[in-house]
Amino acid sequence: MAKTTAWYMLFLAIALEVTGTSTMKFFATHGRMEGYVFMLVFIGLSYFALSKAVIRIPISVAYATWEGIGLIGTAFVAWFVFNENMPPLKILAFAVILSGLLMIKKGTHTAGGDKND
Repeated sequence: MAKTTAWYMLFLAIALEVTGTSTMKFFATHGRMEGYVFMLVFIGLSYFALSKAVIRIPISVAYATWEGIGLIGTAFVAWFVFNENMPPLKILAFAVILSGLLMIKKGTHTAGGDKND
């Protein structure tokens, strides 16, 4: 698998995680039990895509990116779709998360010795 494909798989994993988590919220508030099947499918596919991404991306980078961007994406879906609160302090926290992800990416060396391949 090419490195670019691995990154596409990682971003697919993130999109599937955000979708699965948002589906969970939607069906939990609307009382439809069959919706949980969709949630499990999306989250299961998210883990599958993540497992493909870590073939070429260091797991420390892949997991941190998956979790961090997934958290931010889910929070923004909750803000736009479910009208959850988004105070400035929460937005600042997301900026800190993103800066942490960048530091993890910049500080990770690949097995071949290349930095940030």
